[in-house]
Amino acid sequence: MNKKIRNHPRVVDPETGLAGCTCDFEHPAPQVTLYSGEDAAQILAEDCRAVYGDRPVLLLFDPETYTVAGADLQQRLQAEGVNLTSYQFDSHPVATAALIETVRAHSKDVALIVSVGSGTINDLGKYSASEDHVDFWCLPTAPSMNGYTSGIAAIKVKGVKRTLPATPPQRIYALPEVIQQAPLKLRQAGFCDVLAKVVSDIDWQCESLLFSGRYCGLPAAMMTEVEKSYSDYPEAIGRGDKAAVIGLFNGLLLSGVAMSLAGSSAPASGGEHLVSHFWDMREPITGREPELHGLQVGAGIILSAACYQRLSQLGQGDLPRLAEQLFTVTAARIPTIWGAYANEVAKQFQNKRDALHQFDTLLPQKWNSLQKLFHQVHPPEYFADLFARIGAPFSLDAFRLTEDEFVLAALNSRAIRERITVLDLAAHAGVLEAATEDALQLLR
Repeated sequence: MNKKIRNHPRVVDPETGLAGCTCDFEHPAPQVTLYSGEDAAQILAEDCRAVYGDRPVLLLFDPETYTVAGADLQQRLQAEGVNLTSYQFDSHPVATAALIETVRAHSKDVALIVSVGSGTINDLGKYSASEDHVDFWCLPTAPSMNGYTSGIAAIKVKGVKRTLPATPPQRIYALPEVIQQAPLKLRQAGFCDVLAKVVSDIDWQCESLLFSGRYCGLPAAMMTEVEKSYSDYPEAIGRGDKAAVIGLFNGLLLSGVAMSLAGSSAPASGGEHLVSHFWDMREPITGREPELHGLQVGAGIILSAACYQRLSQLGQGDLPRLAEQLFTVTAARIPTIWGAYANEVAKQFQNKRDALHQFDTLLPQKWNSLQKLFHQVHPPEYFADLFARIGAPFSLDAFRLTEDEFVLAALNSRAIRERITVLDLAAHAGVLEAATEDALQLLR
């Protein structure tokens, strides 16, 4: 092991990256490094050998990512003499607790896990490595989601989609040509996912104002610096323009770091993500073919924006006082919607019962301050136009969603997590049904 161990630049400079902090809480120093170049696979292989020598390494991929980049990386790792074991998932794997155990069985005693892929493959490698205190690196294959650098992984546990703590990768190696040439739908999904922060940040501010007081402006400040590099160029992203697609990819990386710095997914995941998780969780019940997470999040963004638009039009005197009744009615629907998963969902909803019961008094008390936040969100038409300008269809039909399933998610997905979001605010203000219809008009 004579090769020098390289130090690559971090995704966020630890000295300047915390400058936008507005809270009194500690933030972990950003540690994730990024090497981006056409030789990224070779550099990864050389770094792997230099850092780990003869210690065992596990490489993860599925058939699609194996073709795109995994086969080449596998060959390069073997040529460098890395003590390599490879594991191939089935096409379109689902991140479940059972599949995590499969990965952990293959990663026993390894020093490093390397994931080649995007959302699910990244989460499976990251969470498994985190659980076993093993190092984790990744080679992304698409600008499709912001989880590459985040400190969480989305895993189905007993049928319920949960975001669980997971240590971010130490190193990311990106092949610009692979990122640029990712399929159109994956680029569209990433565009939707990164724009979620526009509504989720307001969700976080509303929750903080009502309950926790934990909001920090750092994640939003980080994203504002790069937002125009992707939000102003949807058509260019759709065409596969290199600068625009790489700008999107870098925005996704920063969005993940923002979540890590916040210590939760709140900066980039609010009510708009709950509807996506709802549809994922319902797949065993409905038999629906899974759709890309980011595309579902895009539909959720339109719903959240419609909720904020309706909320912004209400006065303090328009608010009903029906918190206890609303909780009872929503909880009563859980067994019918979830069947075998009902007990797990009910536990999540029960965890925020006390908070929701305070809405009758807290919403009127804080309404003027909340109104200032509501008015910061673009109308739903703004987002629908942006998502469509990528060039791929953006509708319920395109995502294999019925109107009934959309309405079911809009009215009930707030029950699957204890996090307070705009869906709770809209429900308790009596405008969730109307906002759902507003969103449907744009998604038909």
